[in-house]
Amino acid sequence: MKGISLDPEGAEMATLDGMISLRGRRVLEIGCGDGRLTVELARRSRRVEAIDPDRLAIAGGRRILPANLKARVRFHVGQGESLPFADRSFDVAVMSRSL
Repeated sequence: MKGISLDPEGAEMATLDGMISLRGRRVLEIGCGDGRLTVELARRSRRVEAIDPDRLAIAGGRRILPANLKARVRFHVGQGESLPFADRSFDVAVMSRSL
């Protein structure tokens, strides 16, 4: 993966794994940036909808997404304050390093 590696030790995903199982779950990732966490979420879940207001970051996320995960991830340009999804569309919502 050629995205930004801000958590080379994997502590972020280890913490999340300790809190909840993502297996078979639908995940909303708010503030996905360049997809650095999106890839790991997709490896562990059924589906990830990843949203970020930065078009260039979204384009970067699409570029780094491994081919075997493309059917499980959709990237969206948008903001967490106005989500384009119906209520109860997700089992888990994640927002990490986004303000």
